Amino acid sequence: MNKILIILPELKKHGGVSAYWNALLVELKKYCVIHILEIGGHGKNILGLFKDQWRVHKELKNRYDLVFINPSLGRKSFFRDALFSIQIRRTNTKFLSFFHGWNKEFEKIISNRYKNFFIYSFGRSERIFVLSKDFQETLLEWGYKKDIIIETTNIDKSLLNIFSIKDKILYVQSSKKIKILFLARILKEKGIYELIEAFIRISKRNNNLELIIAGSGDIKNDLEKMTLKEKNIIYKGYVEGKEKALLFIQSHIYCLPSYSEGLPTSILEAMAFSLPIITTPVGGLKDFFQDKKMGYFVEPKNVEQIESKLELLIGNIDKVIEIGKYNYNYANEKLLNIVVAKRMKVYISDIINE
Repeated sequence: MNKILIILPELKKHGGVSAYWNALLVELKKYCVIHILEIGGHGKNILGLFKDQWRVHKELKNRYDLVFINPSLGRKSFFRDALFSIQIRRTNTKFLSFFHGWNKEFEKIISNRYKNFFIYSFGRSERIFVLSKDFQETLLEWGYKKDIIIETTNIDKSLLNIFSIKDKILYVQSSKKIKILFLARILKEKGIYELIEAFIRISKRNNNLELIIAGSGDIKNDLEKMTLKEKNIIYKGYVEGKEKALLFIQSHIYCLPSYSEGLPTSILEAMAFSLPIITTPVGGLKDFFQDKKMGYFVEPKNVEQIESKLELLIGNIDKVIEIGKYNYNYANEKLLNIVVAKRMKVYISDIINE
């Protein structure tokens, strides 16, 4: 079996990269011998950056068939992981880069100042994985010459162990109260304030609604104060495992009106639990999401559009079920960790055997 090194942030941390690999590793380990090197977690300690470089240097002495690095397009991760790539290249080891996060402002800085540095470092990747066609086009503009693969995030199949699509349809048909779920990092940029405002407006006309908010983040305290005033807005805090699965099962609509995104795992999970989605055409969602089939797009920061699309679904339970069934089938065919791991196995084998 091929021997692979994966360099990534701490798996116990909340975030897109850890969520992706926690789900994928379970299945990918069936095909490869995988070693994990967790980096970061040093806070503002500048010495931590040097420590990470030294740890990568030592680990590369073990000789691997392939190294997988997981940068984000932000200042700290970009330069740290670029140095990882330079170290890997100097050992003549093939490596892959998967850009999960993508900061559009920092993209402009690279375009103006660091294109050559990008090609000297990440540009030596055998393949680069991204979550959006826009990101792919940017890498081509910067001069990357090899394959750029647009991938998805993935869903841990074990999360669905207690779920039944037949039971879900019966639940939706018999519900007296419609539950709208927001499950993500509690940040302004996730569109949480706009969702709350839209929900309050609708609630004045319909009292059989409930907004459930789950997650942790920078504005958690502010959110807790806001939800105290509204009896039909419930804040759950951070959830995982069975508790998270139950929230998906007991909800009717998933709403994440973010200002920017890569490809949020929570949307894929909501689809697997047969929820129609209301979200924004940003990042990887622009290419992946099928408007009107998987749910509805709304423009970022547009309260009126969120309100309109929520009411469209609230007033049509048959549409909620129809979209939910489509999302369930799509997620099970293309987005489970079992399926994504098989795709990744092919990419890895092809590169090692080239």
